[in-house]
Amino acid sequence: MTAKHCSKCNQSFGCGSGTGNCWCMSFPAIMSPTLEQDCFCPSCLGDAINNKIEALIDENGMESFQKLAEPYRAQPKLIKNVDFTIEDELYVFSKWYLIKQGSCCKNGCKNCPY
Repeated sequence: MTAKHCSKCNQSFGCGSGTGNCWCMSFPAIMSPTLEQDCFCPSCLGDAINNKIEALIDENGMESFQKLAEPYRAQPKLIKNVDFTIEDELYVFSKWYLIKQGSCCKNGCKNCPY
């Protein structure tokens, strides 16, 4: 791992780019950094992905976005800051996680996109 600093918050983190085995490879591939920025730390990348998800839903609609999420439905491992955050010691599922489920569970989830 190479020591890097987040191009957004300047936090130090390990990057495995070039090895083919970086932690960010498990994040959904729905965005790429611009030429002006380097890698983000896990927290900032999670935030950026969640913001991109909001924009894509607004631009293309839920049905289109659900098709984008289909390949990730079988992903067994939950990714902190992408699939969930922890608030007041409770797991809060993200819009991305709930969309991967494919339909509303009718539990009144905080981030329910349906």
